[in-house]
Amino acid sequence: MGRRIAATMAAAGAVLACAPVALAGPDCVPLHTGIALSGEIDESSGLTVGGADPSVLWTHNDDGSALFAIDRVGTILGRWSIQPRLRDWEDIAAAPCPESEWCLYLADTGDNAERRPAGTIRIVRVPEPRLGDAWPVDGEVGLLRGEAFPLRLPDGPRDIEALFVLPEGELRLVTKGRNHGVAVYRYPPPLRPDTVEMAAVQELFDGAQPLANQVTGASASRDGSTVAVRTYQSLGLYRVAGDSLALMENGLVNLRSLAESQGEAVALDGGGQVLLSSEGGFLGTPPSMNILRCGI
Repeated sequence: MGRRIAATMAAAGAVLACAPVALAGPDCVPLHTGIALSGEIDESSGLTVGGADPSVLWTHNDDGSALFAIDRVGTILGRWSIQPRLRDWEDIAAAPCPESEWCLYLADTGDNAERRPAGTIRIVRVPEPRLGDAWPVDGEVGLLRGEAFPLRLPDGPRDIEALFVLPEGELRLVTKGRNHGVAVYRYPPPLRPDTVEMAAVQELFDGAQPLANQVTGASASRDGSTVAVRTYQSLGLYRVAGDSLALMENGLVNLRSLAESQGEAVALDGGGQVLLSSEGGFLGTPPSMNILRCGI
């Protein structure tokens, strides 16, 4: 979701002021904070750690179909245009896939007004580019052609900004909680080109959520044991238990002290690090990234 909610986020300050400032959680400590991202990525809506090369991060804006490879200090390594074009791209995940060793799964699932008809929300899957495969440099833009997998939700349109994919290719979406409870949906495998109805498997939170508690991103660890679900102000760390997510002991992390202008995305790597990205602020605050280490 872009800067159209920035003024509302500022108004939410009264809600945030009541929350504790400490990170807490399972021994979470900041490693690097306030890492500036390029203005080209001013609405960093999704973030994932590369599958083939974990030193590479993948991110994107929610408007348009541009994919960016960056490093952990925010430097852009390459740019790609995605075909088919995405309408409201909200999250990204790297996971194994049948056609390539690693693929990127793209969530074209944003629906602010919750009116997109069935079949117009979808997952797009592209092979993950690799270093050395003629990466575009110096402003050049490569092209990635993907497969589209249209979706239908069992309970009508929902705004969805969070995606995670487990190692076996199990794909899950988490709703934002804008007008309804926060629900987890599972895609019944395998991925296929016809419109498939998602299965509702869990309700994480009951009822519509205040703005600060609405879900903006998710990520699974490489081994699939841990899932992070973030909101504008906090992070929840979960263990995977069948189709359900079970909150870890001390699994809630307060992100207020990071002073994100509009926290949108989360990614887990294999070394206990949690990477968070934020859109730029409506007062000119640049887009940014923060890196935590947690005992997960």
